[in-house]
Amino acid sequence: MKTENNLTIIAIGLIALAITLLIIYQNSAHYILGNSYRDVFLYLIEALRMSGVEIGGYAYVNYLPPFIPFLTSLLFRMGFVSLASIFITSGIFFFVGIMGMFYLLRLRFNNFYAFFGAFLYATLFININWVGNGTLDIGFVALMVWALYFFIQAMEKNQKYFYLAFPLAVLSFFTKYTGALIVGVMLLYFMSRTNIATNIKKYYKNIFGGVLVGILTSVPFFAYFFINNIPLGFLNQASEVSSESSLTTIHAGKLVVNDLFFYVKGIIYDISSTKYIIGIIIFALFIIGAIFVIYMFFNTFKNSYSKIKNQDSSIYKWTVPARVMYLMLIISFLMVISSFFTASLFSFIYSEVLLFVGMYLLAYSLTKIIINYDEVDNVWLSTYPYLAINIAMAGLFLSYLIFFTAHLTKADRYFTAMAPGFIFLVVFSVEILFNSFKEIKFKNFNFRYLIPVIIMIVMMVFCVNYIANVHDNSVAVNEHDASGWLEGKDGIMFSNRGPVYTWYLQKEVKYARNVGNDTLLSQELHDGNATYYISTGKVNLTGYSMVKEFGDVKIYESK
Repeated sequence: MKTENNLTIIAIGLIALAITLLIIYQNSAHYILGNSYRDVFLYLIEALRMSGVEIGGYAYVNYLPPFIPFLTSLLFRMGFVSLASIFITSGIFFFVGIMGMFYLLRLRFNNFYAFFGAFLYATLFININWVGNGTLDIGFVALMVWALYFFIQAMEKNQKYFYLAFPLAVLSFFTKYTGALIVGVMLLYFMSRTNIATNIKKYYKNIFGGVLVGILTSVPFFAYFFINNIPLGFLNQASEVSSESSLTTIHAGKLVVNDLFFYVKGIIYDISSTKYIIGIIIFALFIIGAIFVIYMFFNTFKNSYSKIKNQDSSIYKWTVPARVMYLMLIISFLMVISSFFTASLFSFIYSEVLLFVGMYLLAYSLTKIIINYDEVDNVWLSTYPYLAINIAMAGLFLSYLIFFTAHLTKADRYFTAMAPGFIFLVVFSVEILFNSFKEIKFKNFNFRYLIPVIIMIVMMVFCVNYIANVHDNSVAVNEHDASGWLEGKDGIMFSNRGPVYTWYLQKEVKYARNVGNDTLLSQELHDGNATYYISTGKVNLTGYSMVKEFGDVKIYESK
């Protein structure tokens, strides 16, 4: 058993390493940072500043999470001042995240299904598409997964793991501020494990110690903020995000309606991009498994209700009829469902509280019902020892689904935060579905595993094909060439893509604000005494003429 586990770890480790290195190499060998990657240049600017390069006029990078830029700045200090440095820094976290997924899944599933889940995570299109390109999403998710893994291990195996769980949660937060939600998932797991009062007495010393180490982990970041007179960006972001949830808004004179099902509708694409067939198969297996689980769930609790409805149960110190637990179960489901549909009616914070309270009540009522019902040979009830992790991982998926659904700004890459919880639920559904089949073996191969094996082979083919076909983005090439032409030239520069040229020239290129209105833009350039304006696309400016053209990039100089 131990040998099998070690071989599985080696196998998933080699696969994770190969995919990660291949992506980092391909991204570093091509100009990929086109129109969709403005934020990466902000992280590069912040990394430059952290490495000692002074660039004025970019105070808004103060509000960015500092951990990835800090790690990148270490490579800058060693002389590796290039895009490849942030590709390497952000890319390494994918390997870390894949291994974390395997270990987290291994707490719940056998070797095969843990490998299957980690493999799916490694080849998920939405992950592959955003690995090693300088963005923060993969990094914060990787740290979040490990934080949750060590938290669970601390409660189940050794409390010393609290001293790893909380610092990793802090690092996840400083990698991307949305990492703060992992604290809610940890709390949900803690509360879902039997008696809360008993848990507090048992764990409080080491939890306090772990939290203290987490606070100490945050000290260097706060020191950096205060020494450099940098505002606490996450407070500003939290204020904005918590107040911007809305069903509709007016943007550019048009009514914009929040699409609550944006991420649900995009799941098939997130699995396999244009190769919809494999995405459809995986999603279909998930839906079929979920329906099977729901059927067993209701069938089991229908049978149990008829047997124990008149028995006594307890809610803390009060004795109540067992049927109250079933009422609480129904209420918990309604709360969880409502948390999604209320996500844009008011601040997402209320929806998240509704979700976590509902998930806790779900775990609590299930525990009480199962304790009173002795027919634990049922497939559903046999999962009871894993109830807390099942609840926590469902909470992980739903909390990020609600968080990103609540806001009008939508982006496919935000699904990376939902990916760990989604993969867990897929594996959970597939395991229960296939375990209901009759076991057939041939030379130690269990045919229950045939479909997951085929899925993994197809996913790997699509993954390698996608990575192998990474190519230069024309806008990125044009911007690099334009920067080479501008290098060494004097004068004040403006651009609609200011951060890009600030990075390449390592001096301030002002961010033009009135893009889209040539009259206002001309006035802005005149008021700012601009010598050059670098535009992605052609513009008609008063007092400026085009002096150089690199594909989509046009350079204008004052007359």
